[in-house]
Amino acid sequence: MSGLEKIISQIEEEASHSAEDIIREAKEQAGAILSEADKECEKIKAEARQKADAQREDILRKSRSSAGMQEKRELLQEKQRLISEIMEEAKSALYELDGKSYFLLIIRMLEKYVQPGKGEICFNQKDLNRLPEGFEQTIQEIAGRKGGELTLSKAPASIDGGFLLIYGGIEENCSFASVFADGRERLQDQIHSLLFEHKPQ
Repeated sequence: MSGLEKIISQIEEEASHSAEDIIREAKEQAGAILSEADKECEKIKAEARQKADAQREDILRKSRSSAGMQEKRELLQEKQRLISEIMEEAKSALYELDGKSYFLLIIRMLEKYVQPGKGEICFNQKDLNRLPEGFEQTIQEIAGRKGGELTLSKAPASIDGGFLLIYGGIEENCSFASVFADGRERLQDQIHSLLFEHKPQ
């Protein structure tokens, strides 16, 4: 698996579910949507991989030719800049998903975070306005498989994307920003390893 594929896989693991679980647990009715989402992800990964490879090579050239503490500090700053840039691009890719791919991701996330018991799910206004037909029933089916029950809140949540789950007055923030922030440090370490410890073939 290439560097960018691992990045995208990691984001999905933090923001949704492991790839193996997604494939195993994906419902038959989501098959067509999954195919379209895969095509979109492949396009994003190919573009990001091309950019990352070029920037990595530039940094490695600087590393081989640099000497002294000043050069090392500059190289470290450049690495951190590139890591942050790639993470932001990967995060932005979530917001740029088309409607079908977006709500497939929501299904994946819900399958991971839903709990037993009665609760409420909240979306932002944009997502409330574009919920696919029958999506509320899909939510209820997913909750039911975990022994739970979810009611769709009609009040918009102040989140960037993803959703909030509320059980017994306790809120679980499953927004993209929150899930991404929770795994940021681990993702930084993995991206650093992929970019700067990877040996070209």
